[in-house]
Amino acid sequence: MNHTNALDLLQKMLGPNASFRPGQYETIDSVINKGGKQLLVQKTGWGKSIIYFILTKIFRDTGKGPTLLISPLLSLMRNQIYHASKIGIHAESINSTNYKDWDKVINQIANNAVDILLVSPERLSNQTFIQEILPAMKGIGMFVVDEVHCISDWGHDFRPDYRRIRNLIRETFDDIPILGTTATANDRVVKDVEEQFGENVITLRGPLARSGLKFQNIILGSTAERLAWLAENIPKIQGSGIVYCLTRKDAYRVSEWLKLVGIDSYHYWGGTIPDEEGDDLSPQLEQDLIDNDIKVLIATSALGMGFDKPDLSFVVHYQSPGSAVAYYQQVGRAGRAVDESYGILLHGNEDDEILDYFLKEAFPTEEESNEIIQHLESVDEARLGDIKKSLNLKDGRISKAIKHLEIDGFIAKDSSKYSRTPKPWIYDKERVEKLKEIRLEERQKIADYISYNDCLMKFITNELDDPESQKCGICSNCSKQEFFPKTASKELIFKALEFLNQDYQLIEPRKRWPAGIFNSTIIPPEQHNEQGRSMCLLEDAGWGIEIKKCFRDNTTVSDDFLDAAAHLITEVWNPKPFPDVIVDFIGSHYSAVANFGERLSERLNINYWNTLDPDELLIQEGKRNFKMSHMKNSQQKVVNGLDKWKIMVRHHAIGGLAQQQEAYFLNHINDEITVNNDSMDFHKQKRNILLIDDYVDSRWTFTILGGMLSKLGHRVYPFSLGMVIK
Repeated sequence: MNHTNALDLLQKMLGPNASFRPGQYETIDSVINKGGKQLLVQKTGWGKSIIYFILTKIFRDTGKGPTLLISPLLSLMRNQIYHASKIGIHAESINSTNYKDWDKVINQIANNAVDILLVSPERLSNQTFIQEILPAMKGIGMFVVDEVHCISDWGHDFRPDYRRIRNLIRETFDDIPILGTTATANDRVVKDVEEQFGENVITLRGPLARSGLKFQNIILGSTAERLAWLAENIPKIQGSGIVYCLTRKDAYRVSEWLKLVGIDSYHYWGGTIPDEEGDDLSPQLEQDLIDNDIKVLIATSALGMGFDKPDLSFVVHYQSPGSAVAYYQQVGRAGRAVDESYGILLHGNEDDEILDYFLKEAFPTEEESNEIIQHLESVDEARLGDIKKSLNLKDGRISKAIKHLEIDGFIAKDSSKYSRTPKPWIYDKERVEKLKEIRLEERQKIADYISYNDCLMKFITNELDDPESQKCGICSNCSKQEFFPKTASKELIFKALEFLNQDYQLIEPRKRWPAGIFNSTIIPPEQHNEQGRSMCLLEDAGWGIEIKKCFRDNTTVSDDFLDAAAHLITEVWNPKPFPDVIVDFIGSHYSAVANFGERLSERLNINYWNTLDPDELLIQEGKRNFKMSHMKNSQQKVVNGLDKWKIMVRHHAIGGLAQQQEAYFLNHINDEITVNNDSMDFHKQKRNILLIDDYVDSRWTFTILGGMLSKLGHRVYPFSLGMVIK
C-alpha cells in the first residue's frame, strides 16, 4: 500500500478534493507495514475514525477478516455506523439495545458480509458473544479499541470490563494488528494501555491544541445562579451546542428549566430515553442536534466522546468534570468546522459533593467483597437474586463487587450462577487506595484549572502530556477578554429560585417484585399505586434545604412549604378522583410527617387519620421492626417490608363494643400477595388515600403499604416531603 493508493481510498470516501492531515497516512502505513500494537493520540476532530475505516477497507480487499471495534457509547456506535455506511463499509453493532437484531447480525457475520463489528466492552463477558459471535467472524483482520483512554478513565471502577481486553489480546488476537485511538492519552493512559495491550506498543502522537476554541471559566456558587446564567447566555450564542451535567437528575432539571424560559432543549443520557410510545428518542435527539433542529442538548458523559457535529458552536459544563481527560474529550465536541466556538466551564458549590459520591461508590469495599466471597464459599453456586437475599448490601454494590471479583478471577460465572474459584482471595487494598489517590489528584488539577490565570488551553494540553503544548492566544485569559458575564441578572436568579422551589418529583408505581420473592415478578394491577409526587430532592436547592434541616433538627415544616405542597396537590397535580383522606405511617421522621399531615388536612379540608391515634385505621409494626432504610437492596427491603407492617381496622359493632380486624400481607400464598379482609366494614367504603412518608428512595415502602390498601379496594396516591435518588 503506497500513498497514492491510500489517498485514492480517502477521496472515494470523502470526495475528490480530500487530502490527508499530517500524521494520517503515516498511521495507516505504520499499521500495515509494522503491524503489532499501536496507540494513536490525536486531537479531537482530527479524523481518527478515518484511519480504521481505510485500514478496514484495505484489509478486507486483501481477503482478511472483519474489524472488531470496542466502542464505549451507544451514541458513538451510531455515529460510527452512519459514517461507515457513507463510505461503503458495512458496519454492524451488537449491544444491549438491539438484541432483537442479534440473529440477523450473526448470520451476516457468518456470511462474511460485515466489515466492522462494534461492541461495548461489556460484550466481552457475554456468553452469546463468546460462544456464537466471535466464532462466526472466522478470523478477525484487525482489533480496534476506540476512545482507548476509557481503559484508564473507566476501566478501574466505572466499567471494569475494559480490563478483559488484556486476556482477549493474549488469548485470541496476539497475531493481528491492534490499534487504540484517543485524544487524551497522557502518561497515565499510555501506561494503562500498555498494561492491557502488552509489550512493544508503538505510540503515534500529534499536537492536541484546538484552534478557534475559546475557553472561559466562571464560578457561580448556587444552583439558581447557574440556571439563570444558562438562560441569559445560551440565546446569545449562534448555532447549537451541548451543556454537560454530572448526573441524569441535573440533565433533566436543566433541560426543563431552559424549556420554561423558552429555549429549545432536551435531556440526554446513556441507555434509552423513551417517548410516549416507549421508543428510544436518543438517535433522533442526536440527529436533531446535528441538523440544528434543537438549540441545546443537556447531556451526561454519554454524549462525551466521538459524537461528530462539525459546526457545534458551544460546550458548557454546568458542573466541573472529574479530570482534564474528561473535560478535553467533552469540550472537544465543539468547533471542528467553525471559525469560532466556546468552551465554558461553570463551577458550583455542589460539584465536589457529587464527585465525592462518585469516588465513594467507585470501588467495592473489602467488607463487601468479603461478604460475597464468604457466601459463595458456603454454597456450591448462587444466582444474583440469592446473593441479594442473603446479604444486606445495596443492589449496585453487590453487582459492582461481583463484576470486580469475576474479572480478577476470584469467582466464576456459568450461565446465571456464580461460584467460588480456587484462586486464593486477597483484597488489593494498595491498588484501590492508589487509584483513589489518582482520582483526587485529577480533581485537584481541575480545581487549579478553574482558578488559573494563564493560558487555559496550554493548561489542559500540559495535563495531557502534549509535548507540543503552547499558548492558544484566544482563551479569556490570553485575550484578557470575558466572552460572557460572570454573573446573571437578579430577575432571572429569582425566577430560577421559584423554579427550584417547584421542582416536584414524580413517584412512579413499581410494577415488578425482585426476582426470587414470588414465583412471578409481576405485581398484580390491583396492588398498584397511582402515580405520586414528592416535593423535592433532598440533596438539592429549593425545598430540599428546608426539609434536610427539618429532619436534622426535628422541627416542623414552614407555612411556605405547606402552601407550596397544597399548591402542588390542588393546582399542579390535581389527582382525579381527589383524595378524601390523608394517612401517614411511622417512619424515621414521624413527628414532622404527622404535623405536616394534620396541617395539610386542614388546608385541603379533608380527613386526616393519624396512625398513632387509631380511630378507624392503624398502620403498625408487624413481625419485624427493622427500619427500611437499614435494608440495603431490593430483596432485603421487600422481605423486610412484607413482614414489617400490618393494617388494623377498628369499627364499632352493635352495643358499642369495639371490634378490631387485621389486614396482613400473606406473602407466600398462591404466588401473590393477598389480604385478609373478611368482615371489615371500614373497607366497604372505598377511599382515595393520600399516603404520606418523610422521603422516598427505593419506593418499596410505598409499594408494599400502598399495595395492602389497594388490594382492599382503595386508591392510593403516594406523597413524600422529599426524594433521594441513588
